[in-house]
Amino acid sequence: MSAKLINFNTSDFQTESDLEMSFYRWQERKEELLPILKEKGLMRVATTRVWNKSGIFRTGTLIEYEDETAYKNCLPFWQEIEKIAQEKRPRKIVSNRGIVIFDDVLR
Repeated sequence: MSAKLINFNTSDFQTESDLEMSFYRWQERKEELLPILKEKGLMRVATTRVWNKSGIFRTGTLIEYEDETAYKNCLPFWQEIEKIAQEKRPRKIVSNRGIVIFDDVLR
């Protein structure tokens, strides 16, 4: 089954250590959180470190959901996680949501 709804976030951190700490914190909590989110319709989370922007400490996160209902079911969890994260390591987040039109998997 392929995702029907995708969310792509970019997050800009103030320092490289803030960015690295966010990775560390996610690693600490993901084993607890991912099964809950999966049950609500989350299909995939992929996080990248953006490397082609000199002097910017940016991540990109691709989040795939079964459908819009799954997204709405997961949203309160993401909001709570983000609230805690913003208190510890402020960052600027830009969110983009889209419905999958083409999904050409080559491998």
